[in-house]
Amino acid sequence: MTKHWFTCKVKYVRHDAEGAEIKATESFVLDAYNYTEAETRMTEICEQEGIRPFEIVQITKSNLAEVIRFEDGDEWFKVKIALTSLDDGKEKESYQHILLSAMDIRDAYDKVKKHMNTVGVGFVIPSIVFQRITEVFPLEEAGGSHALHGAPVESQMIA
Repeated sequence: MTKHWFTCKVKYVRHDAEGAEIKATESFVLDAYNYTEAETRMTEICEQEGIRPFEIVQITKSNLAEVIRFEDGDEWFKVKIALTSLDDGKEKESYQHILLSAMDIRDAYDKVKKHMNTVGVGFVIPSIVFQRITEVFPLEEAGGSHALHGAPVESQMIA
């Protein structure tokens, strides 16, 4: 069975500095084997984080191949990478999406380029898009993702 990354949108009521109630909808990313496990994990995470009452309004399987957290970045960016390979003398492109934390788009570009240079295949970065993600929760870690020094939290190829 293969793990997938899911984006979960959670709607809840929070209180601002003056104590007024504010309706909020936030996105979380987590990995799970199926939608049922993703919903169960998101429910457990909300309870652990003290988010009550809450409603999980959407769960979407994402096309992420890898999620990388860097200690110095607190914003999330989805990077589309075009990988180039030769197949029977013909050049083929395949696409892969990586979610990574960075300070800004330039930082995200530099980090993904450095990461991809270690792979040793030809690539182009056609797009980098800012994502409004509150937190990422990999299955291996309790309480969120805290991979150190840009080490991959989870790497999986999605066919």
